[in-house]
Amino acid sequence: MSHGLWHSYLFVLTIYPAALGLIVYMAERRFDATIIRIYRFFRFFPKKVRYSFKTVWFSCLVGGVSHIFFDMWVHEISPYVLFPFYEVNPFWIGKWSVIVVLIVGLLSVYTVFLWIRQMRSRKE
Repeated sequence: MSHGLWHSYLFVLTIYPAALGLIVYMAERRFDATIIRIYRFFRFFPKKVRYSFKTVWFSCLVGGVSHIFFDMWVHEISPYVLFPFYEVNPFWIGKWSVIVVLIVGLLSVYTVFLWIRQMRSRKE
């Protein structure tokens, strides 16, 4: 499966953070009451729901770049990673890509651990 141009550094450094950032920014303002109800349903109590466009844009940028960074090691067929400079994915590491998948899994578990610890400390 080819990821296409949207899985390239060119895309996530230009179009992606601007487009997604604008969508998220507008959704936060339009649906803030709904977002708060959903948070409460799941017993989340954030201090705020609306963020500045700069914060949303930067979060989209970091998310997009980190996604492409981890993807570039594990997908053999991803010709657009360094578009327009390469026509193949020069970073694919073959069977060793399982290490990247494990690292991402561990980072995800660690993030959930930090989130739970933060939620407990807010209750105290």
